[in-house]
Amino acid sequence: MAKRISIINFKGGVGKTTLAFHLATGLARYYAGTRVLLIDVDHQSSLSILCLGNLQRWQAATASGQTVDMVFQHFTVPGSPLPGTNIVIRNPIRDNRYPKLDLVPANLHLDDTEIQLTGTHIGDAISSEWSKRTLLCQWLEATGLDSQYEYIIIDCPPATKIVSQNAIALSHGYIVPVVPEAVMGRGAPHLVNLIQAGINANLARLAPLGTPHPTYVANTQLIGLVITRIQTSGGSSGYTNDHTTHLNELQRRWGNNLLTPYIVSGTGISESLTLGLPVYDTQYTRSGQLTQNVGGGEALLNNTGN
Repeated sequence: MAKRISIINFKGGVGKTTLAFHLATGLARYYAGTRVLLIDVDHQSSLSILCLGNLQRWQAATASGQTVDMVFQHFTVPGSPLPGTNIVIRNPIRDNRYPKLDLVPANLHLDDTEIQLTGTHIGDAISSEWSKRTLLCQWLEATGLDSQYEYIIIDCPPATKIVSQNAIALSHGYIVPVVPEAVMGRGAPHLVNLIQAGINANLARLAPLGTPHPTYVANTQLIGLVITRIQTSGGSSGYTNDHTTHLNELQRRWGNNLLTPYIVSGTGISESLTLGLPVYDTQYTRSGQLTQNVGGGEALLNNTGN
């Protein structure tokens, strides 16, 4: 059985996709023989385009129906079958650098599908609400893919609606990337409470009255918060005053749930992503930030690999 992890935050621009990409590639690179499946459920499809290397390959996948949206259309489109393993793109990263890493891409239509999921009902109300929130569970069980990977990493959209709830229902744990700013000091506790007291609790109420799913996780746990895009300076803390202030607040609030070291803002990551590669495969960048970024990634791998 795979360890299944969602990367989630309802605020955009905090590095969810970058973190999901580097967590998956890091697991595949640093743990010999580890098989990893990336599932993109964010309609923006940034992770999909990044892994596939260019817009044309992503457009070809969407045109052929080789996307995760087909899982959700099984519920929203009458007569639409649950897809098989055909929506999994094997070895998507160019040059076959990561032969143990596969991808289920997203597409732009997922945003419309989210709305359709809310308004579609099949059968009685309770079983319908359960079914639409466990479609990823149904698909993983039907394909048998859970036994073929050690890790499944899910990149969620900046929302906690039904598509994201599917990811939480499937995941053993979730990671929240945060930038040390005032909005995240308020937003992170709200998000964690929403998942624990909202999504988890609602799924637990529906589960006894719905179809049992072996891959459904009754109480998805917080793995931790990852500090991303923190800005350095020459001050005593090593970070800008604003980021230092909010970092201290996050440290007091989250304690050991705040993972270290922090992922520093710099051009190293953006330059490597422009090349369509993780930082592990880029030996030099003008910013000199690459070593720090890799260090942050390895610490996260150690935390999730327990």
